[in-house]
Amino acid sequence: MDMDKIVCACNSVTNGMIKEAVESGAKTLEEVQEKTGAGTVCGACTEDIQHLIDEFS
Repeated sequence: MDMDKIVCACNSVTNGMIKEAVESGAKTLEEVQEKTGAGTVCGACTEDIQHLIDEFS
């Protein structure tokens, strides 16, 4: 997996940033959104974020 790939274009959040958030304790979509800002503008990437949370957990 490319850790530099953008998941959330609105806030320029990458796969790696999502992984870091999960590894630092974020367990839910809401917690990852709070830590990274991903999925908080248009919301189009929330399914992708949830998939990554499941994968990294």
